[in-house]
Amino acid sequence: MNFFRSIKVRVWARFEVVVIAMLAFTYVFLIAMFPNFYEWMKTYEISEALVEIRSNWHSDEIVTIVNNQASSKKMYIEIYFPQNGYSYKADKLGGSISLAVIAKDSLLREINASEKGIIYKRFRDEQEDNSVLMMGSYIGANRDNPDAYIIICNYLQPIGSTVSIFVRQFMFVGLIMIILTIFMSALFSYKVSEPIIRINNSAKELPQGKFNAKVGKHDYAEIKQLAGTLESASHEIAKADDLRRELMANISHDLRTPLTMIKAYAEMIRDLSGDNPEKRERHLKVIIDETDRLSSLVNDILDLSKLQAGVTEINPETFNFSERLSGVISRFDIMKESDGIIIELHKDDDILITADVTKLEQVVYNLINNAVTYTGEDNTVIVRLFRKENGSVRFEVEDHGEGISPENLPYIWDRYYKVSQRNSTHKRAKMGSGIGLSIVKSVLEQHKFAFGAESEQGKGSVFWFEAPEYSEAPPEPQKNTYLRRFIPEKKHDNNKKGTY
Repeated sequence: MNFFRSIKVRVWARFEVVVIAMLAFTYVFLIAMFPNFYEWMKTYEISEALVEIRSNWHSDEIVTIVNNQASSKKMYIEIYFPQNGYSYKADKLGGSISLAVIAKDSLLREINASEKGIIYKRFRDEQEDNSVLMMGSYIGANRDNPDAYIIICNYLQPIGSTVSIFVRQFMFVGLIMIILTIFMSALFSYKVSEPIIRINNSAKELPQGKFNAKVGKHDYAEIKQLAGTLESASHEIAKADDLRRELMANISHDLRTPLTMIKAYAEMIRDLSGDNPEKRERHLKVIIDETDRLSSLVNDILDLSKLQAGVTEINPETFNFSERLSGVISRFDIMKESDGIIIELHKDDDILITADVTKLEQVVYNLINNAVTYTGEDNTVIVRLFRKENGSVRFEVEDHGEGISPENLPYIWDRYYKVSQRNSTHKRAKMGSGIGLSIVKSVLEQHKFAFGAESEQGKGSVFWFEAPEYSEAPPEPQKNTYLRRFIPEKKHDNNKKGTY
């Protein structure tokens, strides 16, 4: 019984079952579905031509595009202008199809009455003894008064004899494949089973903390990939384990610092300054500040976890970004007084954008707070908000700190990554949690806003993001010049009705 349960026998047996099932399925699929698939491909070609013509409708090369589509796909394309009854035709079908069988007025009514403005028909061309696929649609923004109507036709060639020949050939090839696979699957099962057993044994060692999995070389690319994946996974698990330990150490340190301060100043109030109102207020202020810092750190961790887990929703609304920016900067007034921080604001007035107000204010606050944390000796942070020529707005925060080295710049958005831990000793680095920029990245990615950072060591850094500006002005209507692309200009008497 163990023999029949072994991986060698089961791989061989299942390989055979899969091969036979695939051959049977392919046989049925080719007989039953090939004509439908052929018709679907022809329909897709027609749809592709319609999309190409629609997307280039206002191009000066539209006539060439129509002719190229008809020629490359061997189609009949007619563009009918209801304003004057003119039709432009590109007939590359190579047959004698007659659209007289189509009642054009009835066809146009069907197009207008259809749900999406597109209809499909299939009829038979008796002269060519072929089936014809036809698609009809309108072009323009207004269905009741379209720019034009487009009709595209394509032949469905008889494929019965082709399918019959293909079926005979498939049965002959299938029989040979079954005979060959009986022997090949036995060898394959042996080759596959041995490395899989070794890989399985190595994988069992991962939960035991052995992350140096080595499973050797193999003949098959898939087995090599599986072995390489296991080795890469073991290395990544080792790195994740190191990161987890470092993350816990960093969080523990950042949580311990304010708790130590709170305890120390509470003891000072109890033992020294409890009866001195001035000292007591100063010590209480430190406790309150450290409590706020502790709450901010915990909230940052929770916000980042929610953002990266995708459980938060964006509630966009249109608001005045210029006014909101001034309100966010006002939160740093206490820091301006206590630390001498200078925040210069340069902004354009009345900039409207559509975004989640709360989350975007959090982004702005985190970027400014990051600049304040890493500002240089001049204690100056420059905030800019201005319009760009392409209809977007750009927000920038600039500091004059030590900057970020090129090798560290790609990692500043990572969770709990602190440049100060690696290459610099900023005077306010102890205030950073290492989480703020990760929140910025997650929020801006949810909004699909472009963002980035530029830095030069010794001169400072600039963090920025761009968002489209909200505008209530409707687009200007385009002039109706499309008809002249299809109808050549002809001189005619102004006293007589024009004809084309």
